Amino acid sequence: MKLVFKILSLALTIGIVSSCQSQSTGNYANELQDCLESSDIELLNSLSEKFEKHLINSYGSNLTESYKQYLGSVATGNFSQTFFKYSTFEEDMHEFRNSKFYQNSWVKTSSFDKEALIEVPLTAWNGEIQKQEVYDPIVLDPTGNYVSCLLNKNDSKAMNDYLEVVKTGIDISPGLVAKVLYDSLSTEELNDGLTRLIIAINFHYQIGLLITEKKN
Repeated sequence: MKLVFKILSLALTIGIVSSCQSQSTGNYANELQDCLESSDIELLNSLSEKFEKHLINSYGSNLTESYKQYLGSVATGNFSQTFFKYSTFEEDMHEFRNSKFYQNSWVKTSSFDKEALIEVPLTAWNGEIQKQEVYDPIVLDPTGNYVSCLLNKNDSKAMNDYLEVVKTGIDISPGLVAKVLYDSLSTEELNDGLTRLIIAINFHYQIGLLITEKKN
């Protein structure tokens, strides 16, 4: 009887530990510590942790399934009206946009590909010609340390395919990429730290940049 009790206790303990591990936030950016500065690592870990808490609160599923559902939301654009209105969103985006990491890792397309710029047609308002505008999106620096670091460290084929596209400097819709990743990433890959880091930083906070830019 004692042996049975010990076995049951051990099984319960393992189950609890496994459950906690599947839900806990790892310091995913630590895998990049030999190619990014410590301040970058600290920022990325902090932002990822906040994103994961928001995922759990938003989708109410386990962490792996929440990441899957998030990619589905990006792919379809089907977010709740309050998804980008959680309590720390504005503060997190301010920290992200004003960080050294952002300054070193995001650039205007014109900095490496002037042929990709699109001139917005001239328009008139009250009989006056408006100033010519140029569409010059801010994208991940295809030659930056962050992208190179992820390519060197990441083991997911689907994520590497995405990163190879980033490395070309093409400004591709997050929705299109998210749809491919939603269909391609296995459960094992969704549990991988760098996969989660990329989804948090390259998708959530990248989309956040677009949202906050429109408000300003």
